[in-house]
Amino acid sequence: MNLKKLEADDPLKVGDTTLIPVAEVRLFSNVRGEKAAFAGRKRATAVVVIGPSSAVALNVEGEVVSLPELLNEVSGLKERVAEAQRSEVQGKG
Repeated sequence: MNLKKLEADDPLKVGDTTLIPVAEVRLFSNVRGEKAAFAGRKRATAVVVIGPSSAVALNVEGEVVSLPELLNEVSGLKERVAEAQRSEVQGKG
């Protein structure tokens, strides 16, 4: 079995900015008879940066990537971004 997916990790608040890391998670397994092998890997792929006035997504090279596409691809990211944006608005009020 091989599994590969993108996941949003816990947000990190730095001053007025919230960072949401995005990681690629891969799981591998191989079972043959009575023997089994399992492995996993987690690798950073992007970060969503949410500031007081805007949000942007950057890949690990620091290049801007499409935030709407990332929101559709990454499990749990929409919810984390929405929560961070609500926190930003509440912090201003």
